[in-house]
Amino acid sequence: MTKEQSLRVNNVSQAVDDLFRHFGVWATVKAMLVVAWQHQQTKSHVTHLSDHLRRDIGLPVNKSRSGPPLIPPWFPRF
Repeated sequence: MTKEQSLRVNNVSQAVDDLFRHFGVWATVKAMLVVAWQHQQTKSHVTHLSDHLRRDIGLPVNKSRSGPPLIPPWFPRF
């Protein structure tokens, strides 16, 4: 890490103000929205995975399910 990356920000409003002055308001807002969107997209939904797959990726195994499956087999998965 460089020296600039390892600094802590004590005053958030001042840091945001510096970003606005350096990059502009719209570029900063756009970057914040892109990061928020990417963070939302990285949340993985693993409720549909079988116990075997959950074990393979290191997740805890669900208790045995009684009743119909949560996602029907014909439901498209993207």
